Amino acid sequence: MPNFGFDFDTIVDRRNTNCGRWDTMDKKYGSTRIIHLGVADMDFRAPQPIIDGFQKCLNHGIFGYTDLSDAFYDGFIGWMKRKHMVDIRRDEIVFCPRINISSSLCVETFTQPGDAVIINTPAYGPLYNAVVKNNRTVLESRLVLENNRYRIDFEHLEESITPNTRMFILCSPHNPVGRVWTKEELTQVGEFCRKHQLILFVDEIHGDITAPGVDFVSTLSLNEEIRKSLVVAASPTKTFNIPGVILSYLVIPNGELRKMVQDDIDRIGMHNPTVFAVTAAEKAYTECDDWYEAVIDYINENEAYTRSYFARNMPEFHIYPREGTYLLWMDYSKLSCTEEELEKWFVERAHVGVYMGTTFREEGRGYIRVNIASPRKLLEQAYGQMADVYGELKVK
Repeated sequence: MPNFGFDFDTIVDRRNTNCGRWDTMDKKYGSTRIIHLGVADMDFRAPQPIIDGFQKCLNHGIFGYTDLSDAFYDGFIGWMKRKHMVDIRRDEIVFCPRINISSSLCVETFTQPGDAVIINTPAYGPLYNAVVKNNRTVLESRLVLENNRYRIDFEHLEESITPNTRMFILCSPHNPVGRVWTKEELTQVGEFCRKHQLILFVDEIHGDITAPGVDFVSTLSLNEEIRKSLVVAASPTKTFNIPGVILSYLVIPNGELRKMVQDDIDRIGMHNPTVFAVTAAEKAYTECDDWYEAVIDYINENEAYTRSYFARNMPEFHIYPREGTYLLWMDYSKLSCTEEELEKWFVERAHVGVYMGTTFREEGRGYIRVNIASPRKLLEQAYGQMADVYGELKVK
C-alpha cells in the first residue's frame, strides 16, 4: 500500500453511534455480523482541520442560532474556481441543508401536481421520490448501455416528452452507474431543456470524486442561455465525509428562479445552518486539499484492488467503468439467480451488505452497487467472505 500521509487503513467501529450505514442496516437485516458496503458514505475519519474546528465550537460551549459566514461563501466560490474552473457569484448561492430537500423543494416550486419531470433510470431513489412524493409524473428516460458504457438516450427523450413536462432532474456524476457526463453531453441536455422550456435541476454532490484521467464538468460552466434555466445542487459532504453535518446549497444563476426558491425556503422557515455546518464548510474548502487528494488516491487504489480480486475470484460479477463517485456498478447476469436469491446469499451466507439494483428502480434489476470507500482490510474481509461461499452460486 502506498503511504498517503493519512490514515485511511484503520478500521473505525461505527456501530452503536446511530450510524445510518451500520446501525440502520444491522436493524434492517437483523444481524451485527454483516459488513455493510451499501450506504454511500465513507468509513474514513473526516479531515483533521474539520475535527479541530468542531472541537473549537465544543470548547466555546454555546450552540446558538448560526448564520452563514463570509468564509463559507468565499470557501465554496474559491473551491469551484480552483478545482473546476467555474466562476460563481455570492448572490447565486442559496443555502438548503440537504440535496434531497433541495430536489423536492424545487419540484414543488417549479412544477404543478400532474406535471411531468424527466429522470434517468436507474435512478438514485431520493431524486426519483422528489417527483412522485410531490404528486408529479415521472417521465423515465432509461440510460442506454453501449460498448460497456452508459449514455443518455436523446432520441427517446424527444419521442417521449409530453406537453406538460416541466423539469429535467440530472445526476452528474450519475448515481448509481458512475458516469461523468461530458461537456458535450451536458450541453445537449441543456439545449434539450432550453428547446422544451424545462427547468434543469442537477445534483452534483459527487462532482469532486472522479477516477484517474476523468475530468468533472460542472453544468455551471455551460453557456448563459442554458444557465438561465439551471439549478445546481452541491455539497462538501461526500467529498470530505461529513454527511451527518447536514450541509448543502443551490447555485441558481437566474435571479427570478432564485427568488422563487428563496421565497419557498422562507415560507417553510428553513433559514439557518447548524453551528457545525458553517465550521465544516469553512475548513473543508480552505484547509483540506491535501486530505482530499489523498482520499481520492486511496479510493482509486481500492478500485484497482477490487477489480483485480473479482477478476481472479468472482469473475461472473462484471464491474462497469467507474468515472465518478466511490461506488461500483456490477452486473451479475452471468449468474443463475434472481435478485432475491442473490440478496439472501449476500446476507445469510457471505454476511456482506450491498445495494441491490432495484433500489434504483426496475431498470437496476440484474445489478448491484458496492461502496469501496472503506479501509482496505475491511474490503479484503468482505470480499474474502464472498469468495468463501462463491461456489454456492450457479453460473449460467
